[in-house]
Amino acid sequence: MTYSVFIDGELLGKALYQSAVSLALFCEQQGFEAVIDQHKETINIETGRKQHPISISARSKNQPSQDAVLKLNDILKAEGLDLLKEPSIIIYLDSIDQQYSDQQLIIEHNVLLDERLKNLLIIEFNKAKIPFVLNEKKNLAADGKQQLAFRSQFNEDDRLILSISRALIRYCSVKPAANNSAIVPMPLIKSWLSSFLDQAPLPNTQEKKAVTKGPEKTMKPEKNKNSSAVNSQDQRLKKANAEVFLNYTMLIPRPDDEQKEYMVNGSIIMKNTGDLDLKNPVICIKIPVEQGISLQGQILPPKLVAGLAMKGSDGEKGWKYVYDDWRDRVKTKGEYWITSIQELTIPPGGSEVFNGLKVLIREPKNSSVGIHAFVYFNEGKQQYASNNTISLSF
Repeated sequence: MTYSVFIDGELLGKALYQSAVSLALFCEQQGFEAVIDQHKETINIETGRKQHPISISARSKNQPSQDAVLKLNDILKAEGLDLLKEPSIIIYLDSIDQQYSDQQLIIEHNVLLDERLKNLLIIEFNKAKIPFVLNEKKNLAADGKQQLAFRSQFNEDDRLILSISRALIRYCSVKPAANNSAIVPMPLIKSWLSSFLDQAPLPNTQEKKAVTKGPEKTMKPEKNKNSSAVNSQDQRLKKANAEVFLNYTMLIPRPDDEQKEYMVNGSIIMKNTGDLDLKNPVICIKIPVEQGISLQGQILPPKLVAGLAMKGSDGEKGWKYVYDDWRDRVKTKGEYWITSIQELTIPPGGSEVFNGLKVLIREPKNSSVGIHAFVYFNEGKQQYASNNTISLSF
């Protein structure tokens, strides 16, 4: 007896009845869902990439816009994302002339945009060094769907399409508790799983005959081959991953206080959800560049570490600014770059907490203030935006 194996609705091949359970467990270990249907004799593997159906189109009729839509469609379709069903994410790609904008990329979104998707886009554009402006448009149609409009010179640089693709694939692929194997390229996933299956599906009337023709002789060498393949794949599929959260409380001034001062008192929680060590976190806290907003707390300038850092049995401890010119970076970019004084390693499953998130806001001039956090590990090789941001309205 054999089971037909499907991945996201596509038939891959046949698996022996005896190996159905182990195959399903193996897929679940990689972050996928696998359901065995004994009545239909099927194993349905869901990668999770179809959880957010996407619609991609261009509002402009020029050729660069149409080409950009085709490129993004091709990439996402090849990776198994759902581009057919009723969409939950609507994307517009519009190519514009540089003379109409001094920015390389303008992104407009409605109020329903998921913070996680927004942060993934920010990470990818920063990584590709693409300057961008992100604007929330309250008058952009909602209809219960996330909407994003990208306007740029799409005919100039494919980095834009690649960065958008990376953010969407990461957003649609990874579930909070899933193993990072979920971001393995779809062609590799199919090839990998197919190597464990019989690649010649037979009609139902012939299945029993095929199985009764000496399965032990054909399957014994395959068992050893598959076992070694699984072990080698497990090693190669080890990935670094992390979840970053902002935990905070808000202290507001009393009604009779002459000077209105608000204090955000919180922490940044960094949890290693991958398979590899995360070393020496570098934290970037981004706040609006305006008078009256500043980061407080015990964070030392690099030159004062030797004299003022806390002393422990294994050396100096605490947090410091990364750059000597940290004040200039705050004034010009609103960025506080912070790292640990001591060597710091977060093992898989472990967590580390930065308790110095203390932001003082004096007499806020704007009606809203946003505070964002990004964390870099292993000399910047792994970069993660916080799963949430601090949004304050006055």
